[in-house]
Amino acid sequence: MAHISRTSLPPLGLLLVAILSLGWGVNWPVMKFVVTEIPVLHFRMICLGGGALGLFLLARLARQPLDVPTGQWPRLLVIALFNTIAWNLCTGYAITMLPAGRASILGFTMPLWSVPLSMWLLRERPSPHRLAGLAAGIAGLALLVWDEANRLQGAPLGAALMLTAAFAWAIGTLVIKLYPVELPPSSLTAWQLGLALPPIALAAFLFEPQGMPRPSVEQGIGLAYVVLVAFVLCHWAWYKLVTLVSVTVSSISSMLVPVVGVLSGMWMLGEELRWQEITALVLVLGALASVLLAPSPPPRQGS
Repeated sequence: MAHISRTSLPPLGLLLVAILSLGWGVNWPVMKFVVTEIPVLHFRMICLGGGALGLFLLARLARQPLDVPTGQWPRLLVIALFNTIAWNLCTGYAITMLPAGRASILGFTMPLWSVPLSMWLLRERPSPHRLAGLAAGIAGLALLVWDEANRLQGAPLGAALMLTAAFAWAIGTLVIKLYPVELPPSSLTAWQLGLALPPIALAAFLFEPQGMPRPSVEQGIGLAYVVLVAFVLCHWAWYKLVTLVSVTVSSISSMLVPVVGVLSGMWMLGEELRWQEITALVLVLGALASVLLAPSPPPRQGS
């Protein structure tokens, strides 16, 4: 079955954007709080294992197929490599070096890579108003990236890791569009997390011999949030959105996540909100409006 890539958000898409913006946005300060005590690789091992288990269970309860179609294992492995292994390793270490809000902003520079690549590889042709929205969103993110570069000093590696994560996410999203795996979002996401678990678990046992310390009650609650909301609910919502709309639309729609990340970092961790964040918020909301307020294209005759 061919995957249809809409150029505007349907009602389900609006709900998915809301879930992603709140769920992933709040996840950044929660994740930073949790990794103050739990080693990064053990943290990621728990997230991947719990997320895979939860999504496999959801797929089974919904009677969705779990078997990977013949010949599609290689593309699934490539997707997992970029979207799951590279992203989780890079962001896991970067969050220990950067403020949560800034880390989310750098991670969500993904549209800087995904939209030009989709125009080249997928022949997507965004409308002029959507390109203007994308430019506004990129300007907002670029303002914060530039400001982060001026503030880096002791954290250039953290910024480099987050930008690497953003590029890997863009590649993985394009692979899904170019070589789709014929599985529903729950099953597809569960397999990605499950395939990433063994190498990260092995690395945890090799490079973190101190093991997993007993988390405090607050960090246990934070860990549960990351697993259930960020990994189960939001991963499912993202891959559902990717299969529902074009790469351009899904990329622009994700731009609200770092805004929520900055605001929740200020609220939960006392991180500073300055004019750069406020300006970026206005620009990113303008980018999101180019997707949310865009009229649906008229149906083709004879379709």
